[in-house]
Amino acid sequence: MVYPENRARGGTKMQLKQFRVTNYRNITDSGWVDVNEITAFVGQNEAGKSNLFEALYRINPFVAGEAYSIDEDWPVDDWGNKDATKTVCEARFALTHPEIADLFGAAALPTPAPAPLQQAQAAADSQSTTSEMEDVVGELPSELELIASRGYSSGPSFSIEDEHLKGLNSAKVDAWSKQHAPKFVLIQDYGLIGARIDLNRLVERIKSVAWHQLTNEEQTIKIVLDLAKVNVDEFLAKGNTEEGRTVRSFDKRAASRYLSKQFRELWTQKHVSFHIEIDGPTLNIFAEDDVVGMPVRLNRRSSGFRWHVSFAWKFTHASGGQYKGCILLLEEPGIHLHYSGQRDLLEVFQRLSDSNAILYTTHLASMVDLAYPERVRIVETKGSHSTVKRGVVSSQSAPMAVIELALGLTGGMSGLLGTRQTLVIEGGDDALVLHKLSGVLRGEGKPHLSDRIYLWPARGAPKTPMYAAFAVGQGWDAGVLLDTDAEGAAAKKKIDQLVLKGLAEEKKTRFRVLMLGSAADIKKTDAAIEDLFSDQFYVDCCNSAFGIAIKLEDLPVDGSDMISKRVEEVLIKRYGHKELDKRRVMAELLLRFDTWKTVSDLPEGTAAKAAKLFSTINSAFES
Repeated sequence: MVYPENRARGGTKMQLKQFRVTNYRNITDSGWVDVNEITAFVGQNEAGKSNLFEALYRINPFVAGEAYSIDEDWPVDDWGNKDATKTVCEARFALTHPEIADLFGAAALPTPAPAPLQQAQAAADSQSTTSEMEDVVGELPSELELIASRGYSSGPSFSIEDEHLKGLNSAKVDAWSKQHAPKFVLIQDYGLIGARIDLNRLVERIKSVAWHQLTNEEQTIKIVLDLAKVNVDEFLAKGNTEEGRTVRSFDKRAASRYLSKQFRELWTQKHVSFHIEIDGPTLNIFAEDDVVGMPVRLNRRSSGFRWHVSFAWKFTHASGGQYKGCILLLEEPGIHLHYSGQRDLLEVFQRLSDSNAILYTTHLASMVDLAYPERVRIVETKGSHSTVKRGVVSSQSAPMAVIELALGLTGGMSGLLGTRQTLVIEGGDDALVLHKLSGVLRGEGKPHLSDRIYLWPARGAPKTPMYAAFAVGQGWDAGVLLDTDAEGAAAKKKIDQLVLKGLAEEKKTRFRVLMLGSAADIKKTDAAIEDLFSDQFYVDCCNSAFGIAIKLEDLPVDGSDMISKRVEEVLIKRYGHKELDKRRVMAELLLRFDTWKTVSDLPEGTAAKAAKLFSTINSAFES
C-alpha cells in the first residue's frame, strides 16, 4: 500500500532535515544524510545501520543520561588517535515560522530602557507580538535551521547560523532548543510475549519507575488498557464487590470490542477479535480469528502476529502520548511479518508520520515502498567504514540486491511473478515513475495501478520479447507496456510474430500488448515515459541536470516529437554531448519527487495522462 507523503505534521513542529555521524565505530564520516518524514536505510548486516542510529539517538535522547563512550565507540582502526574533543553527531532541524518567532522572543538580548518620553508608549505596547519582535531583532527570517551537535566529552548543544545570531543570546538559544527540539527514540526490541500479567504488580511498577524502565510487556499492557480507556486502579477496585465485578464485565467487553475494531484498521490479513479476561487481579488477552471462532491466548499466536500487535498498539498510542513529536529510530521492523503484514506496517508508518518522523533500517525488499524511492538511503561499506548514499543506486551488490528485488530488476522471481498479474515494462526508471505517480493518485482516490499488477522491468524495449516469451511460456496472466516509438513498434512486431502467433486464443487473451501513447492518451506521434510530463517540466529537469539553459523554442520541430529525442538533439548539436544521459535526468527527477505530495503538485497535465494510463492497464487485466 502506498500513500502520499504527509506534510510536516501540520507544519507545527520542527523537522529533522539532515544528520552526519563522524568518528564513531565503523563510521569515519557518513556525510550529510538527508531525511524525510519516513526514511528507509537499506544495507546488509554489519554495514553500519545500527551504528548510524545509535549515534543519532544520543544527540538528543528520550532517555536522559545516554552518552557516547570513547573507550567503546571510537573507531578501532584509529585507536591510537582517540580524541575526546571530537564531534560524533550533528543534526539540522528546520523550524516553523511560529517556532522562529518563539525562539527570537525567548532568546533576544535585552534592549536599552526607553527614554522618559517613550515610557508611556512602551507601557501601552507592552504585549509582545511578532511584529514588535521584528523591531527588536530586525525582520524575522522566513526560514531558519537549528543545528544540534554532540561529542564524546560534551553534552547536546544547539545553535543557529551566525548570520541570524545578531541580537540573540546564544545560551538562551541553546536553552530554548533543549526544551523544544524533538527527542530521539531508539527501538530495537518490539517483542510481546502475551503471557498473563498481574495488575497489582503492574500498578506498583507504573508508580515506582519511569516509563522507559517498564518492560516491553508492561508498556504494551498499559497501552492496551489506556487505548480501551481502562483505569487500572478503578478496574482493580471494582473486583472487590459483586456490583463492581458486574460493571467490570461490561467494561472489559466494551474494551475488547474497541481494541478489535482499532486493530482491524491496522491488520488486513484476517479478521481478529480480542478479548480481555480478568480473573481476580490477573489479566489475560485472548485473540480469536473470526473464521475459527475460538479464542486463543495471545502468547499462543505466531511471533509475527504478536510483533504486529505490540507495534501497532504501542506506537499508534504513543504517537499521541509518551512519544508524540519524537523521532522514532526503528531497527529492522517487520522482520517477523509476512509480506502482507509488512505492507500493513508501511501503512502504520504513514499514519504515525502525522505526529512522528520515522527512520528505519531494513534488508527486506518488501519494506521498501515502491512509490517512494526518495525515501531510500543506501548504507555501503568501503573497506571497513560505512557511508550513506541517497537514492536507489549503489555500486555494491549486497544493498542493491534489496533494491533490485523490490523493483523487480532480477529475473529469478518466477514464484512471485507467477502468482501476480505481471506487466513487463521497458526499464527500471519506468517503474520508479509509474509507482510514484500511482502513489500520489491513490492518495486522493484517483485511478492508480492495481495492487495485483506487478511491474517487471526488462532493461530496454529490445529485451521485452524474451520477457514476454517467458511469461507466456509459464502461463502467467501478463502483458507488456511499450513506448510508442520505433523500438517499441519493433518489439511489438517480434512479440506478435515470435510469441503470440499460433497460440490458442485463450492463451493470447492472457497476454496484452499496450502502447504507451494510446494507453495514456498522449497527443504525440511518439511517446515514452517522459512524455507523461509536460515538455517544459522535462526541459527544466534537463537544464538542472546538465547546467544548461535550453528553451522550448530551441527544440527541433522536425523528426520525433518525443521530448527526450528533441532534447537530445540540442544536447548533441549545441553542447557537444554524445547522447542524452537519462540517468542524470532521472536523478534530478527523483529530487522533484520530494515535492510531490498531492495531485496538485504534479506537473501540468501529468495527473490526467497517468490516470488514463492506469485505467487502461487495469481494464486490460480485468478483461
